[in-house]
Amino acid sequence: MKLHRVEILSRQRFGSHALLRYRWREGAPEPGQFVMVRPRVSAQVSDPFLNKPFFAHDYGDGMMSLLFEVRGRGTALLADEDDELAVSEPLGKGFALDDGGLVLLVGGGVWVSPLKLLSRSLSRSGTPHEVYLEIPSVAPEAYRAWISENYPAATLVPTDGSKEASHIVLDSLGDLGRYSGIYASGPDPMLAALRNASVDRVPAQLVLRERMACANGSCYGCAVPVWRDGSRTYARACVEGPVFSAEALAW
Repeated sequence: MKLHRVEILSRQRFGSHALLRYRWREGAPEPGQFVMVRPRVSAQVSDPFLNKPFFAHDYGDGMMSLLFEVRGRGTALLADEDDELAVSEPLGKGFALDDGGLVLLVGGGVWVSPLKLLSRSLSRSGTPHEVYLEIPSVAPEAYRAWISENYPAATLVPTDGSKEASHIVLDSLGDLGRYSGIYASGPDPMLAALRNASVDRVPAQLVLRERMACANGSCYGCAVPVWRDGSRTYARACVEGPVFSAEALAW
């Protein structure tokens, strides 16, 4: 996989989250696609060893942005980088955009990243959409403020961090039957709850956040269970996803 050296245009920190913007003119990403990233300081060495997969958060005027949470040495290096990054081209299968009526976007916790570009694409095509974003009680105030500012039309759903958080989000959505499609990004319990609520009612597309090492399908480290021709098998999130239809997932 080829990594391109790109110029960082800006970076922001809000709580434990970071937003990096860099110049990218090699082709626009599709909503739901991801890129593999390394900080410049480690581009020629093996610390950290693996590239990091991040969803394309937004894109416009030759500028790409990545939104992520700082959780370890690799993401800390990326959040502090202010010169260059080593990044791949956009990878994976993104969302199939619906132009048939009102659609719903749902983001859970820190997994809202791919929804910004998706919302921009839907607005550009004239597709009406509503956005619901979970705000966990453990989220730093700086992150809450950033979400409110950058998603002004979204309905923010506070949750208490319990096992019932997914049901709190689901209950806030009301009747799913009024939507022609659902797009969701979040933790597995939330996606599973949405899958169960939408199957046989509303077409839903779920973007999965899996551990990816190679990003070309050779290591099978990101395999997820799916139904294919009536049998349970596995698909690689990096090449056959990360977006899957809800009914295809064998959860």
